[in-house]
Amino acid sequence: MQSKSTGEIEFVKPKEEEVRSQLQRVLDNDEFKRSPKISKYLEYVVAETLADRQQYIKAHSIAIGVFQKDENFDPQTDPLVRVNAVRLRRMLRQYYSSDGLKDKVIIDVIKGSYVPRFYFRDHSETLDEGSSELTKDHSFPTIAVLSFKNLSSDLSDENYADGITYEIVSQLTKFKELIVIARSVINLTEGELINTKPLDEVIDARYLLSGSVRIDNENLRINVELDDKISHSNVWAHTYNEKLSVKSVLEIQEEIATHVATTIAQPYGIIIRKELAHLERELTNDFSAYELYLRYFQFLNTFAPKDHLRARESLEEAVRLDPQFSDAWAALATTYAQEYQLSMNQIKRDIDVRQLAYQIARRAYKVDPNNSRSSFAISIAK
Repeated sequence: MQSKSTGEIEFVKPKEEEVRSQLQRVLDNDEFKRSPKISKYLEYVVAETLADRQQYIKAHSIAIGVFQKDENFDPQTDPLVRVNAVRLRRMLRQYYSSDGLKDKVIIDVIKGSYVPRFYFRDHSETLDEGSSELTKDHSFPTIAVLSFKNLSSDLSDENYADGITYEIVSQLTKFKELIVIARSVINLTEGELINTKPLDEVIDARYLLSGSVRIDNENLRINVELDDKISHSNVWAHTYNEKLSVKSVLEIQEEIATHVATTIAQPYGIIIRKELAHLERELTNDFSAYELYLRYFQFLNTFAPKDHLRARESLEEAVRLDPQFSDAWAALATTYAQEYQLSMNQIKRDIDVRQLAYQIARRAYKVDPNNSRSSFAISIAK
């Protein structure tokens, strides 16, 4: 709907009964039925928002109201709420790209917030990018299990490598928040690629699990590693050593496959922690604080005293506006450290500026332990 007086776009928001009806449709979805805690999580934040209590929707209140934690719950040290916030967003995205593809009302919990938004699907294209994520094509983390290599001298041991590969795939498919690329697709791709493109450039999966099997007399050695295609890094690796004379091959395969699958795919496993680092690295929801934060980069560009002073004052105001702005805390710690290191804009304080820089850097880390800027600030402030 177009406003005649200002030319700005004004939207008709869904009515409360429309939101409640949509909520029930979402909760009736099979995936949500299988996840009672996530369903309760969604019900809680929607109810609080409809009651106009958005300001009380915090990690601490969600932990108490949904997960029955006590008042001593610390969201800075326990990722319970953040982990389940990621799960909720993914399940909503999955719902709106499948069963809810034609639903008119969208319930959306954007990244960086626990407060849901309600809007009509037709309006999603004109909303800001973060608030319309559910109408886009998103998926769960994807993993491809490549055929384990047989490093044994006896070619007949190829069966051991195939066995552990199939068993790991079987175990991974039990984790519903992970998409395992079809085994037939991987086999076909591996067979076609001889001296062409690297396999990880062809398979459409974020995570690649690979490994090798070596048998020497009765000693069985299995190496497993998990790689992240986005960061081009090795995320996890492990070596298993077993005696074939002690356990049967099937026992060994099942034990190792179960350990691999649970280590990387369980709710607090390797992949979820890795996903949190990517999905939960929001900056701030306060645009004024963000504008102030940007002035820090002008100082990094010039290292001029006047820009250092402006950056320091701006960052002090930014963290006042948003105490949860980890990047601003880290940048502020850096400016304090450089005040001493560069003898720039020094002022008299009750505390040594080096100690202040370290305290602020620790504050940045406490707000967001996944923020690499806070770790860097600690290293230069020591």
